[in-house]
Amino acid sequence: MRRILFVFLDGVGLGPPGPQNPLSANEGSAFRRLGGGGSWTQNLTEQRSAHHLVRPLDATLGVDGLPQSGTGQATLFTGVNCAERVGRHFGPFPHSATYDVLDDENLFHRVQALTSDPDSATFANAFPPQFFDAPSRRWTVTTRCCSGANVRLRDLDALRAHRAVAADLTAGAWRDALSLDVPPRSPAEAAEHLFATHRTHVLTLFEYFQTDKVGHGRGDLTPDVLMDRLNQFLGRLLDRLDPTQDTLLVTSDHGNVEDTSHTQHTRNPVPLLIHGWAAPYFADAQDLTDVTPGIVAALRDTDQAR
Repeated sequence: MRRILFVFLDGVGLGPPGPQNPLSANEGSAFRRLGGGGSWTQNLTEQRSAHHLVRPLDATLGVDGLPQSGTGQATLFTGVNCAERVGRHFGPFPHSATYDVLDDENLFHRVQALTSDPDSATFANAFPPQFFDAPSRRWTVTTRCCSGANVRLRDLDALRAHRAVAADLTAGAWRDALSLDVPPRSPAEAAEHLFATHRTHVLTLFEYFQTDKVGHGRGDLTPDVLMDRLNQFLGRLLDRLDPTQDTLLVTSDHGNVEDTSHTQHTRNPVPLLIHGWAAPYFADAQDLTDVTPGIVAALRDTDQAR
């Protein structure tokens, strides 16, 4: 059965190369492999083949101002231009004008409808007990999508059993900030756990937001450490993939970390990097609205071929 692994990197744009752009300085093999030999900058060359696609996506969505996570992610995970619907870029949490599409028309829903299997789509991120114990919580775009589609959120037990991945890959925040007993794992080990989850679902989504945090100057990760961890993580996923059966899709919601001279988002395009059988379905993708339709079309054709 053919599957898609969607790795969403928050706040990664294609900016000018230079010392302010950690993506241009990074020579990690995984970045180069996904980028077809090029650095993730505005100079990235578009490429298309049966098992590989590299192209930029417009994250501005025809709306003035700096793109934000709330409307950018809502657009990515529904195929609806949510910035246009709201009338402005909004974030980091979802805007009320997007609740209906997030609750009823998100990517999880659409994959479930293709397969008639409520467990065909999954969210691989783990959430600590504090999240579940809170009397009320503010839903992110991804958790709201899960709630609307009845996709279960993975917990501490799932993380310990290697059936979930910590948002920071290493689970360091679980130990240091939350004082939870979670064994450390390397980014490559996190990739192994994510890949194992991917092989039991038609669509698996993983959200990595450390890129956006570093772009905002928050936390204790340096850009160099961030890039090294991502290189290890993405490299192990690429090593494990069978491109005839697996597709790795990597993209973002807006630019940020590619310009460390400031701590704001950017209007730079974001990369769309695809390795695997579904690459041709994104050959004409132009902006964030094209990601969910491409996934659905690829999985629909695969389902009909079975």
